[in-house]
Amino acid sequence: MTAYVLYQLEWILRLFVAAICGGLVGYERKVRLKTAGIRTHMLVAVGSALFMIISKYGFFDVINHADVSLDPSRIASQVVTGIGFIGAGAIITRNHKIDGLTTAAGLWATAAIGLAIGADMYVIGIAGTLCILVTQTIVRQIRALKRYPNRSLLRLQVTFNGELASMDELPDRLRAIGSADIRMRIVAYKPDSFSLEVRVKLQHKMDPDEFIRQMSDLVDVRKIEVLD
Repeated sequence: MTAYVLYQLEWILRLFVAAICGGLVGYERKVRLKTAGIRTHMLVAVGSALFMIISKYGFFDVINHADVSLDPSRIASQVVTGIGFIGAGAIITRNHKIDGLTTAAGLWATAAIGLAIGADMYVIGIAGTLCILVTQTIVRQIRALKRYPNRSLLRLQVTFNGELASMDELPDRLRAIGSADIRMRIVAYKPDSFSLEVRVKLQHKMDPDEFIRQMSDLVDVRKIEVLD
């Protein structure tokens, strides 16, 4: 009975570690206002770990039969295939432009983290988590520094309440909270709302996160999405 309890506790520990690693990846996506955030990544990691544990240990009661042959990698391979459907749902095509590839790749990699931890490969699972976080944060910043030395350019999709004519006032309103230049393109509009793709060049030393926060506080702003 003691060995049984220890096995159960070990498997539970794997699920918790997978949840933490998935949550760390999801937090980075969440702060960038992406659709797939902390909960999605945690569920992917925990689900993958659970599938791997089942694949490795869920059939001990039948493997001793002479006529039974099992491949413990079969469920893991199906997870790799199945996660593609979730990844595809994160990819959005807007006006011949593709967004969400980074989030989809992150979900795919998070599934691999869950499988690794579920297989009792803690070190490689945690190392994979760190690699993903470095890729999503530090590498992104290096790319941004090469193109925009002060992180001064943002590309946003913003949904507003009101009539389309009110977009004429937007440049002055954004200039008041920290933009130096703005370019707009209409994505969609209805009688009572409209969506714009907005490219904003920020004023010197203006923090992008602070600018987005102030923009979200505008009365008629319904939703802001940061585009990769």
